[in-house]
Amino acid sequence: MMMAGQQAAPDPNVPPPSYSNETATEPSRYANGDDSNTRDLYRTVETGRPLVISGAGVLPMTATEILPNHDVIIVDGVIRAVQPKGQSLPDGAVTIDAAGKYLMPGLTDIHQHPPVAPVMLHLAGAVAPGGDPDEFTLPYDMAMFQYLAAGITRIQVMAGTIEELAMREAIRAGRYQGPSMRIGMLVDGSPPMQSPIFSLIVNDREGGRKAARHIFENGYDFIKPYTILNREAYTGLVEEGLALGMEIMGHIPRAVGPDDAFAMGQTGVAHVFEYFWNDSDPDRSSAEVRARRVRASAERGVSVQTTLVAARMLEYDTGWNTEGVSFDEMYDPLIRKIMREDSPFIQWFRSDPFLQPGGKDALALSVAACQALVDAAVPILPGTDVTPSSITGQHSIHQELRMFVEQVGMSPLDTLRAATIDCARYQGEADVAGTIEAGKRADLLLLEANPLEDIGATRSIDTVILVDAILDRQSRETGLARLKATYDAMPVPD
Repeated sequence: MMMAGQQAAPDPNVPPPSYSNETATEPSRYANGDDSNTRDLYRTVETGRPLVISGAGVLPMTATEILPNHDVIIVDGVIRAVQPKGQSLPDGAVTIDAAGKYLMPGLTDIHQHPPVAPVMLHLAGAVAPGGDPDEFTLPYDMAMFQYLAAGITRIQVMAGTIEELAMREAIRAGRYQGPSMRIGMLVDGSPPMQSPIFSLIVNDREGGRKAARHIFENGYDFIKPYTILNREAYTGLVEEGLALGMEIMGHIPRAVGPDDAFAMGQTGVAHVFEYFWNDSDPDRSSAEVRARRVRASAERGVSVQTTLVAARMLEYDTGWNTEGVSFDEMYDPLIRKIMREDSPFIQWFRSDPFLQPGGKDALALSVAACQALVDAAVPILPGTDVTPSSITGQHSIHQELRMFVEQVGMSPLDTLRAATIDCARYQGEADVAGTIEAGKRADLLLLEANPLEDIGATRSIDTVILVDAILDRQSRETGLARLKATYDAMPVPD
């Protein structure tokens, strides 16, 4: 979860910088850590040895029905066969008995901010000024365990720095387990809504161009424009980014608006509420305005991250609707503290003249926008913008999927496709992941109940398979207990 914060007002006698980069130039020791806190939780299948998931009801995402009583054969992290139980199996296989259970591809949270050291430094400063940020930072193998314990095997990092780039390389190198990830960098104007420790700041066209080149040259996957960017800076950022072949996926700046952003080449929207966030009534709730923007999205190939969980949280943040919202189930005590109604963060949100009105009917308008996007065949991709410490709770990807079904009106199957193959396709991995079929990467989720009958069954996690690593039920429960103890030991003041 990113926490917008009240930045110091700029000196009116000093012109804002064309370009400013205060992000770290070296990763922290956490990013290059190891798996010493979680190594015992995963069983790793030896190279060349087959893994058989036996007798599952398979949801391949390539068909409309479950394949009953099927075996899935995996070798070296790649699915080799999906076949009815009873056919020949390779000798010497590791076997997972999946009788009566349901196997599907791992889930995606397409809008994430992993709890890395720079983010925790920012949050700890808001809760425990003068405290040691190390006391509030999880080892990264534990931080990544949170995703896998939730059945999430793919994320998109929406405000990355060198820290997340190093973390991704550590995961790829096998130093610790974690989801696959695509990483973008945030670019804002002055004064920025987010901390400059994870934001580039630009204020003119050349600054925008420079930011785009920095993001491209340093190995990020996309550019995330943010709310305060002025039109000139946004124009330079988008022009240069598109010339470099970069996707523009982010907020829609107040100074630009959705219609012009789509016309200028932004093809990714980081929250569905960006379709109305910068508007006041009557445009904010206008079905005609919504339809026009949805048509433009369809015509220009836009993809939309939903963040309905975040829209509901916005209603709480801004004080419009606090009923039924609780953060008690979150493991992270920093988040529980920050989200209390008496916290400075919430009080600021409820008094800010721009932010506070934006929360009114945020969820209902977001749902209406999602429904219109679905009708127009615009891809909507489930993401939360919420800390992974919710695991399967009220603020998790599982709640996002429930909202797809119960509020947007999508079928469970289409909802699961959105969270698997649609996200893989959006991230350019449809050929290697997102479905259960031969040749695909074995990022898999084994459930106790059928999610096509009840989407809430995605919470009934039995086992997670991540390529060659197995996180079974008992190890998952052990890991969650260890995670809770680690969080509980953090010295968050009352």
